[in-house]
Amino acid sequence: MNDKQALPALQNAEEPMIDSRQASYALRLPYYWFADPKMRSAKRIPHYQLSRLVRFRLSELAVWHRQNAERHGGQGNEMGSGNE
Repeated sequence: MNDKQALPALQNAEEPMIDSRQASYALRLPYYWFADPKMRSAKRIPHYQLSRLVRFRLSELAVWHRQNAERHGGQGNEMGSGNE
Protein backbone atom coordinates (compact mmCIF):
# COMPACT_ATOMS: atom_id res chain seq x y z
CA MET A 1 0.00 0.00 0.00
CA ASN A 2 1.16 3.51 -0.77
CA ASP A 3 1.99 5.62 2.32
CA LYS A 4 0.31 8.68 0.80
CA GLN A 5 -2.98 6.79 0.49
CA ALA A 6 -2.89 5.66 4.12
CA LEU A 7 -2.03 9.12 5.49
CA PRO A 8 -5.58 10.59 5.80
CA ALA A 9 -6.86 7.43 7.47
CA LEU A 10 -3.95 7.43 9.91
CA GLN A 11 -4.37 11.10 10.76
CA ASN A 12 -8.02 10.55 11.65
CA ALA A 13 -7.22 7.38 13.61
CA GLU A 14 -4.47 9.14 15.58
CA GLU A 15 -6.67 12.05 16.65
CA PRO A 16 -7.77 11.38 20.22
CA MET A 17 -11.45 11.28 20.96
CA ILE A 18 -12.74 13.45 23.78
CA ASP A 19 -15.73 13.22 26.11
CA SER A 20 -18.57 15.67 26.71
CA ARG A 21 -16.79 17.55 29.48
CA GLN A 22 -13.66 18.07 27.39
CA ALA A 23 -15.72 19.17 24.37
CA SER A 24 -17.63 21.66 26.51
CA TYR A 25 -14.42 23.08 27.95
CA ALA A 26 -12.62 23.25 24.59
CA LEU A 27 -15.44 25.11 22.82
CA ARG A 28 -16.65 27.08 25.85
CA LEU A 29 -20.19 25.86 25.35
CA PRO A 30 -22.64 24.40 27.90
CA TYR A 31 -21.88 20.87 29.03
CA TYR A 32 -25.47 19.70 28.56
CA TRP A 33 -25.25 20.43 24.82
CA PHE A 34 -22.78 17.54 24.56
CA ALA A 35 -24.11 15.28 27.32
CA ASP A 36 -27.84 15.33 26.48
CA PRO A 37 -28.83 13.20 23.46
CA LYS A 38 -31.74 15.51 22.57
CA MET A 39 -29.49 18.58 22.56
CA ARG A 40 -26.82 16.81 20.47
CA SER A 41 -29.52 15.97 17.95
CA ALA A 42 -31.12 19.43 18.00
CA LYS A 43 -27.74 21.17 17.59
CA ARG A 44 -26.56 18.53 15.09
CA ILE A 45 -23.31 18.04 17.01
CA PRO A 46 -21.00 15.49 15.32
CA HIS A 47 -20.36 12.61 17.71
CA TYR A 48 -19.67 8.89 17.93
CA GLN A 49 -21.71 6.47 20.00
CA LEU A 50 -19.39 3.72 21.26
CA SER A 51 -21.65 1.34 23.13
CA ARG A 52 -22.82 3.56 26.02
CA LEU A 53 -20.00 6.08 25.60
CA VAL A 54 -20.31 9.25 23.55
CA ARG A 55 -17.11 10.64 22.10
CA PHE A 56 -16.18 13.56 19.87
CA ARG A 57 -13.31 14.51 17.58
CA LEU A 58 -12.10 18.03 18.28
CA SER A 59 -11.38 18.73 14.59
CA GLU A 60 -14.99 17.89 13.66
CA LEU A 61 -16.33 19.99 16.55
CA ALA A 62 -14.21 22.95 15.44
CA VAL A 63 -15.72 22.79 11.94
CA TRP A 64 -19.24 22.43 13.40
CA HIS A 65 -18.67 25.39 15.76
CA ARG A 66 -17.32 27.58 12.96
CA GLN A 67 -20.32 26.78 10.74
CA ASN A 68 -22.77 27.58 13.56
CA ALA A 69 -21.02 30.85 14.34
CA GLU A 70 -21.39 31.87 10.68
CA ARG A 71 -25.07 30.89 10.69
CA HIS A 72 -25.76 32.95 13.81
CA GLY A 73 -24.20 36.19 12.66
CA GLY A 74 -20.58 35.41 13.50
CA GLN A 75 -21.11 35.44 17.26
CA GLY A 76 -18.53 33.51 19.22
CA ASN A 77 -21.09 32.33 21.76
CA GLU A 78 -24.39 31.17 20.31
CA MET A 79 -26.13 31.37 23.65
CA GLY A 80 -26.46 35.13 23.94
CA SER A 81 -26.65 36.67 27.39
CA GLY A 82 -29.59 39.04 27.00
CA ASN A 83 -28.08 41.32 29.67
CA GLU A 84 -26.91 44.08 27.35
